[in-house]
Amino acid sequence: MKMTLMGTGTSHGVPVIGCTCPVCTSSDPHNTRLRCSALVDEANQHFLIDVGPDFRFQALKYKICRLDAVFITHSHADHLHGIDDLRIFSHKNSFAMSRDRVIAEKYPETSGEGLPVYTSERTKGYIHQRFPYIFVDHDKGGGIPKLHLIPIDQNTSENPLLLGDEEKIQIVQIPMLHGNHHTNGYVFSHGAKDQKKGIAYLTDCNFISDQSISEVIKAGGQIEHLVIDALREKEHSSHCNFLQALAYAERIGARHTWFTHITHDMSHEQIQEYIKAHLINFPKLSQIVSEGGSVSPAYDGLILEA
Repeated sequence: MKMTLMGTGTSHGVPVIGCTCPVCTSSDPHNTRLRCSALVDEANQHFLIDVGPDFRFQALKYKICRLDAVFITHSHADHLHGIDDLRIFSHKNSFAMSRDRVIAEKYPETSGEGLPVYTSERTKGYIHQRFPYIFVDHDKGGGIPKLHLIPIDQNTSENPLLLGDEEKIQIVQIPMLHGNHHTNGYVFSHGAKDQKKGIAYLTDCNFISDQSISEVIKAGGQIEHLVIDALREKEHSSHCNFLQALAYAERIGARHTWFTHITHDMSHEQIQEYIKAHLINFPKLSQIVSEGGSVSPAYDGLILEA
């Protein structure tokens, strides 16, 4: 199983529009960060996590030609507002297109209920409110995304969502808080119970309950990679800062921990130095690193394997 981090930046992205700080003007590609999104690949199945405003560029850059499902963490614009670009992967015709035989044959409607989009019941409601044109029939114009919104609240470690060839991939949603907003992390894992390996993706959060931490550990088996929200050094009202992210990583104990949703306050190199300087306060993470693991800032294009 492979996860490609297609975006690791905050809601502004990096470089920030109009900013001339050292990070935004850096020539180091590690300091160029699109809005957060990830692609999971397993046995020719392709699963997208979040579809922000940079999705079209990300899809072209990483040559996405097929999607089997989409997972949405929450309804904020930087994670959702590229949703219209999903239409190329699942297309619904207007009445006018359907009535015209030539056009309908040239641009056939996708069969079935549409591209599966998994998210919480709460976020499903927000998507209907924010993008009503997707879910109503229309008379004129081109196609719209044909999406099948599916609540994932019931998919816990005891009842994982099973997808992929022979349903080998197990997906569990992880409830978290993002300020006063509810958001979902996801754990993707595969393998038998005693050989299970997983990747945990926990962006946009500043509180993960004990129960959710337990769910991550139970769902992931041997967690090879933890991708976790780590906005900046300074505390924030709705995101983990670096120390909070390290504290959660200490409890989860993944072999490799990666910071994501990063601002332009510090460069990739400076964040790595910060982690190195503070790792002494986290004995479990220090032990993992001494045994070949790692704790680092993520970057766009990073490929994780489990």
